[in-house]
Amino acid sequence: VERRTASCVMCLAHSMESSIAAESLGAVQLHPQFVQKAHLRVHAHEASDFGMLGRWCMLAGFSAEQIDESGMKLMLKTVKMLRLCDYSSEDIVCMLAHAAVYAGRTLAVCGPQMSAREAGNTAVLLIYLAQSYTQDETCPIRVWHQHLFRGYCSVSDLDGVVLKLMSFQRYVLRVESGRLSELLQELAEAKDYRAPELVGVPCASVGGCDSRCAPARRSLRGKVQGWLRV
Repeated sequence: VERRTASCVMCLAHSMESSIAAESLGAVQLHPQFVQKAHLRVHAHEASDFGMLGRWCMLAGFSAEQIDESGMKLMLKTVKMLRLCDYSSEDIVCMLAHAAVYAGRTLAVCGPQMSAREAGNTAVLLIYLAQSYTQDETCPIRVWHQHLFRGYCSVSDLDGVVLKLMSFQRYVLRVESGRLSELLQELAEAKDYRAPELVGVPCASVGGCDSRCAPARRSLRGKVQGWLRV
């Protein structure tokens, strides 16, 4: 069976070639909250994560009122968790591309009533849905709950929200190939973008996973908790 991520990686490789050939990345726009709160880049695990998520929030359609500091930290922590679980940058970009489409469908149903806290939690759960669809090896919902939602709700409540979000997708998680290619290119450009407002702002990069998380996805339950406390 051909992996779904294989096509994503091929599209991403083409997109990155296109972005390198482009004359300028000056047209890349980050979500306004990511521009105003550039100091939160210190919570990014890798330098590219902050700009990538800032662009993703724009592509997903979240308003300025729906993205706050807490939501930004939660999203950055989510990407950190995925990196510590040994997912590649290509895997994460593929997840975000799918999640951007899921977000558009979700916001079309309940966007106007969604508070900033709800929007942040919804964004993370849409990334979870995208991970579940695109990856062969996945982190189960209980792991996401333990490290991202433990103080917010129970695992059963989280399961219910995930099912509701799936209903907004009409239980179809596949993304049309043309739209997927567009999103992959947008996110590839953002991943390589160094916005003027981010110059000189440090990040929390530790140069990738060390030996403790080499088998991270297979032994995640007992190891990730300590890494996510910082």
